[in-house]
Amino acid sequence: MSLEQDMRDLKNALQELTATLKAFPPASVAPKAFVPDVTHNPEQAKAEVAPPKSELTSAPAAGTTAPLTTAGIDYAQVAKAITDTFKVDRAKTIAALAKFGAAKGPQLKPEDYAAFLKELAA
Repeated sequence: MSLEQDMRDLKNALQELTATLKAFPPASVAPKAFVPDVTHNPEQAKAEVAPPKSELTSAPAAGTTAPLTTAGIDYAQVAKAITDTFKVDRAKTIAALAKFGAAKGPQLKPEDYAAFLKELAA
């Protein structure tokens, strides 16, 4: 095969892939509930299919609330402390994040915010 033939084959494959991908919805669109295809498997149509439950959409149990932060500290305070300390002492900031198993501020757990702020202040 020549280089030109290889390039034509690759171009054709890319065009076929692009056409196939256009048939699918964008990733930002949530898929609908599963509807069985009765044309290929009539037995599957008899089975009742329930959409999967998402942990994100399930409601919390009555009387329980999950606080987003502990001790009244929100991420905005943590982010400000990180940027302020980083300007003065990069090594201290990186070491404090590493102590809590994070490479960046958003990777910190809300329950660690208070201890992290104490670590930065030390």
